This record gives sequence, C-alpha cells and structure tokens, in this order.
Amino acid sequence: MSTEESRTEPTLSAEKNLTDASVMGAPMIVRGVLGVLFGFATVFWPRDAVDPTQLSLGVGVVDLLCMVYLGLLALVLVYQALRSPVSVRTAVFGQAIVTVPAIVFLAIADTPAELRAALSIWAILTGLIELWNYRKLVHHPMATDFLISAVVHVLLGIILLAGDSLEALAIAGFTGAAALIAGVIFIIGGYSRISKARQARRAERSADDEAPEAE
Repeated sequence: MSTEESRTEPTLSAEKNLTDASVMGAPMIVRGVLGVLFGFATVFWPRDAVDPTQLSLGVGVVDLLCMVYLGLLALVLVYQALRSPVSVRTAVFGQAIVTVPAIVFLAIADTPAELRAALSIWAILTGLIELWNYRKLVHHPMATDFLISAVVHVLLGIILLAGDSLEALAIAGFTGAAALIAGVIFIIGGYSRISKARQARRAERSADDEAPEAE
C-alpha cells in the first residue's frame, strides 16, 4: 500500500502543477505582448544624428510612456493574479500595487534624476517579488521564466540607480529593453505552458481510448 501511495502522490502533484502552469499561460502571454510593445516603442525610438532633436527626449514624454505602460501592466498583473496558484496570488497582487506609487512619482517627476528614482525603485521591488514567485513555483514547469524576469528587473534597477548621467531617452531605452526581454520570455513561457498542457491532455485521452481496447 505504501509503495502505491509513493508512486501516486508525485504523479498527482505533477498533474496539478501542470494544470496551474497552463492556467497562467494566457496572462503571461498578454503581459509579454505588452512588454514587447513598450520595448519596441522605447528601444527603437527614432534616433538620427543629423537631427539633434532625435537624440533627446523630454522627461514629460518618457513619464507619459512609462505611466501608460505601468497602468496597463497593473491591469494585466491583476488578471495574472486571479489565474495564479494561491501560493503566489498575493505576491502578484503586490506587483500590481507597486505600480501605483511608481505612477504617482512619475506624474510629478520633472528631471531625469526623479525619473530614474521612480523607475529604479519600481524595477527592484518588481524583481524581488518575481524572485519570490520563482521560489514558490520552483516545482512548476518552466518556473525559470520568473527567475529571468527577476534578474532583468533587478539589473534594470541597479543600472538606473548607478546611471547618474542618464538622460530621459537613455532611461526609456534601458526600461524598454528590460520590458522587451521579459516580454519575450513571458510570451514563450506562456505559450509553452499551454502547449504542454494540451499535449498532456491528448496523451491522457489516447491512453483512455486504448484502455477499453486492451480489455
């Protein structure tokens, strides 16, 4: 009896982890698409050495771009939290809440230094929460997506804190690059979770169909 239980419990745990991971797939894809769009809008902002105006960007414009991104991100994080396992649900809601003070600080930021401060604090807090999510989901399939996101956001925070000479355009570029990298990871991870769950369900149906024939 004990031998059967030792074989069954891990299987059930693996199935539950796969189910939880697949449910998180859709919000991860949405979050990834948002990050990629923001990344393309900032990383590939037109830069033309012939036209000096293309080599600079006002703090107000970067504030607006980042506020829109963080506002939409907060909504996506709420969606992600509602579809996350209970073990990380509160943490993901925390990520959404962290965007609120960041948006407020961005709204009153008038200098690159204030812009860096708002985004760096948000990035580091987001990275730490993502690290917590990774630790809680480490036994789930493809949990390293959250670890990569954590590292990317913490590095962004460190770069912004250390970049005393960064202007608004460079700040937007670094922030967009981090969002782009994390976005690609989440798109791939979300799709992989959904695909893996579908394959598992197909295999289960095939096994069920073959069982009556074997009898």
